[in-house]
Amino acid sequence: MEQLDLFAAAEEAAVPATFASHSQPLAEPAPRPRLPSVQASIPRPRRATPLLTDNPREAGRRLGEAVAETWHASNWSGYRIDIPVSIVGALALFPIKGHGEQVTSIISSSNDWKLLQGYREVYAHTWAHRPDLGARMAPLMSWLNEENAEEKAYAVRRVTETAMRYGILELTGDPDPHNRSDTDLMSWTITSLRSHGARQGLGEYHTPPEVCDMMAAMIIGNEPPPKGQWFHEPAGGTGGMFRAIAQHLRHLHQDPADYAWALNELDPLSAAGAAINAIVWGLGPNVVIACGDTLAQADLQNQAVRERQRLFEERDQILGYLAAAEAVHEAMELANRVAGGQTN
Repeated sequence: MEQLDLFAAAEEAAVPATFASHSQPLAEPAPRPRLPSVQASIPRPRRATPLLTDNPREAGRRLGEAVAETWHASNWSGYRIDIPVSIVGALALFPIKGHGEQVTSIISSSNDWKLLQGYREVYAHTWAHRPDLGARMAPLMSWLNEENAEEKAYAVRRVTETAMRYGILELTGDPDPHNRSDTDLMSWTITSLRSHGARQGLGEYHTPPEVCDMMAAMIIGNEPPPKGQWFHEPAGGTGGMFRAIAQHLRHLHQDPADYAWALNELDPLSAAGAAINAIVWGLGPNVVIACGDTLAQADLQNQAVRERQRLFEERDQILGYLAAAEAVHEAMELANRVAGGQTN
């Protein structure tokens, strides 16, 4: 299956425009996004523990539990767990890698409006580069377009501070996808936010990472599979099995982006988490994530493949319209300047 290879471009993207206003360039070797020069409106979060000496999986578990505790202690607790999951996802997708301290400064210096707008732009940026995965993240984006989104800003900021304090930018901000694939933050966050009863009702029990690692070693073995091979997960959750397979491929000196990945998941929130993880873990351009009942919809995966093609075509069409509109706008400005010069 062919697809435009847009993932590499996403790796070197600029800071979202709202976060980048009134700024100074970052240090090399990263691209040169700009930092706010305004006084920080909140104190810079400090790590709860020295993350670099931690087991990343244990750090991921603690982060998920801390986010859940913060959210449930806020005024917007309860059933709206899509909001804190969305925040963790946006921070994991933040398009600057390798500059955790500077990214912390960018986000901490943003007022409430800029914080919410910045998260909107992170997801818009993701859609522009990966519309197939961006569309699957729709359950995490809808609250940002609700009329009362600003009313949630206090709780959003508290969750943001907690996630940064517990090291999300270090767990997901390394330029090397191998180092970003040590833990499944989306799984820890979703399962920590959901009650035991909710998990039972959904039949949601994500496979422990140690078990996934063992299964991946058994499936792949010591010889790398041929490039282009598909890996399928009929009930994949947030993609923990894919994480283990990708890491095992890397241990065999293979690039997971040279393979293809197909995952089905019944729960839209977990499917959205899998879409985020596919980018964070560097699974590459050939990823298909379907959301639905695999047993009831025999053609679910083929539907997802067709939808994926349509989403890329729609994205290209929309970007074409935007480019044309921008060109017309620039032409009109030029004409106005010329007319103004003649009048004078």
